[in-house]
This record gives sequence, C-alpha cells and structure tokens, in this order.
Amino acid sequence: MNALLFTVLGAILLQESPLQAIQLLWVNMIMDSLASLALATELPKPELLDRPPQVRDDFIVSRKMAKHIIYMSLFQMVVLFIFLFGGEYMIPEPDVDLRFNEWRALLGYEDAADNTFVFPGRLFKLNGEDLYNSVIDNEIIDGDASRHMTFIFNLFIWLQIVNMIAARKINDELNLCEDFFANPAFLIIWVIIVGVNFLIIQYTGAFFSLHPKGLSWEQHLLCIGVSLSVLICNAILKCLPDDVSP
Repeated sequence: MNALLFTVLGAILLQESPLQAIQLLWVNMIMDSLASLALATELPKPELLDRPPQVRDDFIVSRKMAKHIIYMSLFQMVVLFIFLFGGEYMIPEPDVDLRFNEWRALLGYEDAADNTFVFPGRLFKLNGEDLYNSVIDNEIIDGDASRHMTFIFNLFIWLQIVNMIAARKINDELNLCEDFFANPAFLIIWVIIVGVNFLIIQYTGAFFSLHPKGLSWEQHLLCIGVSLSVLICNAILKCLPDDVSP
C-alpha cells in the first residue's frame, strides 16, 4: 500500500515517479517475497492456544491488521514526502561539489549560502512551480548531480526493513524483543536484505538509477535513524483501539 501511494502521489506532485521501475522491483522483492518469507518462518507460540477460535465469517484482514496497514503507510508517506520536498534543507552532503548551494552559487542565485545540504533531485516545488529558473539549470541536472533521490530510495527501503521487525508481533504485543533471536531464518534473511541493499546503493549506480557515488556514511546513518521512528509509530498504534480503523 505504501509503495503504491508513494509512487502515485509522488508522480502527480513531481510529474515523474520518485521510484524508478528497477527500484520498484527491489522494493517488491523485499516487501512481497523476502519479508514474507522471513515472517512466515516465525515459530508457533504456546500462547496461540489461549486465543479464541475465529468466526468463519470473519474477514481475513482484521481491524487490527487494517489499523497497522493504513496508519503505518500514511506515517511512512509523511516521512518520505518531508524528505522528498525538504531534503535540500535536512540531508547532509559532505561532498562540496554536490551541495545544493554550491550549484546555486554557480548559477548566480542571490540566496546561495554556505551550507552543507544535498542538491535536490526533483524539478518542481510542492506547489507545482519550477524549482529551477532556466534551461541552464536543467542542463546541469543530468541525473547524477544529486544524491537526493538515492537517499529517498534508501530511506524507503529502511522504513520497510525496520517495519519487518515491528510486523513480527501481530497482536499488539509491546515487547518486540521477545524471542527476537529464536528465529535464525528471520535474522539471516533480514541481514541479507540489509547487506544487499547496501551493495545496491553503493555500487550499482546507473543500473538502479542511483547516484554513481552512492551515499555517504552520514546519509546512511540519517536513513537508519529516521527509519527507527517506525518503532515509535508502531508502539502508538498498539495503544490505540482497533475501532480507529475501517
């Protein structure tokens, strides 16, 4: 749901998809294949015997499940759009040649200042106006001028990676660490996803429509730090009654 909404709304606002087709293949592999496989390996617990039987007319997707699916998707979309349209003021860029205002200074913008933020990889503002003012600007933006969209892709993946941990507990259990190391299959798949994603970000470049230099360690740490907010959102949702969802 999150991938669909982010792609569609992002394409409407940006006039192009924030995630490219090859990137969506990796997203689908994580969310629909590897994550499903990892979560399916969870061992049955004795507590299952304490649950009442399901009514035959119950929906497969319960209110509790809908609560987490809907509101977690909306939360992740808000986080992604904040960095999509405000990344040039929040995402650090240690490479001087790739900073936002270094390019603006070259173009003669009066508001160019000495800061350390990333060059935006989109062409339009949130209100639909052009972010850049001339054909010269568009000639500079060749797809490799910014790590901004690479950061957005990596942040999207890390939100799913952290959400995998939260999704292990489906009955609003607050303790996510319980039996965390009791399922080696889940841990192995989780580590593989993290490792392969890092290799994709750093070394695939144009093949995955990413920046050829990948991301800096500061940008990687920011992605991981922001993605941990999923755990806070998950804890809040567990405290809400199921009736808040359709």
